[in-house]
Amino acid sequence: MSSSDLKIFSVFHKEYPVPVCDYIVPIQVGKGSSGIDLGFIADNTGDHIADKNSTYSELTALYWIWKNLESFDCKWVGLSHYRRYFIVPETIVKKKLFLTKIITDERPVYEKELSQETLDFIASDKVKNALLEKLMANKIIVPTALPLRIDMTCRCSIKNHYIFYHIKEDWYLMRDVVTQMYPHQTQSFDDFFNCRDMMYCCNMFIADKNTFSDYCAWLFPILSELEKVVKLSEYPYQRRIFGFFSERLLNFYLYQKKAELAEFPSLYLI
Repeated sequence: MSSSDLKIFSVFHKEYPVPVCDYIVPIQVGKGSSGIDLGFIADNTGDHIADKNSTYSELTALYWIWKNLESFDCKWVGLSHYRRYFIVPETIVKKKLFLTKIITDERPVYEKELSQETLDFIASDKVKNALLEKLMANKIIVPTALPLRIDMTCRCSIKNHYIFYHIKEDWYLMRDVVTQMYPHQTQSFDDFFNCRDMMYCCNMFIADKNTFSDYCAWLFPILSELEKVVKLSEYPYQRRIFGFFSERLLNFYLYQKKAELAEFPSLYLI
């Protein structure tokens, strides 16, 4: 199995170093509005929704990948960000007299300063082979689930976390859209979002092409209907509503599908 079987599209909106390997593919978003040409593929060609980037965030890249899926000569496709990538846990070797102890760093997110060494680690065979091993075992790769808290203290459900940090009314509009389009999912929607207090974040995942396509075919019609009923906020952060909702909906999709998952820590470049 080679890295050519895997493509992870990394979303860029400005100049930033790209890990050099044959399976991480940079894709530019927001090209039309920024006037910046980063010199690699962009989400504004062919069938696209690039003009929605301010509200859809990285989903404009996801949509473009979906619409061009069959042109990619690979088995698995994923999404990451220019400063966030899947990695493998680091190990620490501790020696005391004649004893050697190997300790695994269990952090879900590693924050590291940008350096060539870090970029090389992201693009290393060690990471690639670990990802391929799980993918060949029919797993979907997601970032390690993070506990949800209000004000960094009180654990809470996905629903309550969204309502606290975003616009409450929008949550119920989203629920109405999903349950009207998929009435048979109403009970599982409520059970999941009212109780689940961990979340796979950042819209990052890697899946086989069929699953990737199935997810997008489910997600984008929901967002399209939601666009018709929500009122966009005047605040730029809250206007990224569809990107925020897709984070939650990816979790629900995986739950509905009873998908077999493999969690990997993510690295955040600072």
